Amino acid sequence: MTSGPNVAGCAGCAARCCRKYQVGITPRDVRVLAEGTAMHPSDFVRLLDTDKDGFRLRPGGPAKKLYLQRSADDSGCVFLMEIASGEARCGVYAHRPLVCSTFPMSLQGGVVTVRENVVCGPDSWNLFAMDLPNSRRELTLDNAARAEHREIIQAWNKRIDASGREATPYDLYDFLLRYTPEAAAQAQED
Repeated sequence: MTSGPNVAGCAGCAARCCRKYQVGITPRDVRVLAEGTAMHPSDFVRLLDTDKDGFRLRPGGPAKKLYLQRSADDSGCVFLMEIASGEARCGVYAHRPLVCSTFPMSLQGGVVTVRENVVCGPDSWNLFAMDLPNSRRELTLDNAARAEHREIIQAWNKRIDASGREATPYDLYDFLLRYTPEAAAQAQED
């Protein structure tokens, strides 16, 4: 049996979450997907403007957020695989982003709970049938990945500002693939 926080609700899955949501990802997700699929991030990441913190490709330029690409016909995530009429599964399940592996769970006040207003509806999930300790572990990993994401945004944007020139999405993707906290600390010392 497959383990994970969302197995109990996915048995009859029509992949509504994969079809409807724009899947925001972290640099950790980019690295895991690139390593697990042998694909370059340009094959699965798209950059969209955001009014929040994000990666800039030029000094003072608009902030960009990382998302999974959508299929050519915009019917869902680029990794969504149709397996039968109305049914689909994740084509990168073992390497899926943390936001996907934790869906529809959230950690509120230290308690694992089902998010409100998810596309599957409130009766799609049975907390008692879910692997809550694994959910807590993955939600904690997701929180750490988001903290790292903020650090990487700062390191990248500082690098862009210092260079005074425009970078390409490929430059950003290569930075994300090579980034380690140790390398960032070393770059700040140089």
